[in-house]
Amino acid sequence: MTTETYAARLSKVREAIDKILSGSQSWRFGDRQYTRADLPTLYKMEERFERMAAKERAATSSGGRNRVRYIGF
Repeated sequence: MTTETYAARLSKVREAIDKILSGSQSWRFGDRQYTRADLPTLYKMEERFERMAAKERAATSSGGRNRVRYIGF
């Protein structure tokens, strides 16, 4: 199991998107060919990791989940 944060994953996905946009979708190294994920898939991952990173930041800055308080009348 990895302890990598969603913010770190988001950074990696954005880096992969930048590399594809700069023209390196696939490349050949020796007798092997490598291909990165397609842009629509990376954009979906970016949206998901943005939401999860926002939740992660909110949890660390506000102390976690919402609190329920019961008030007697």
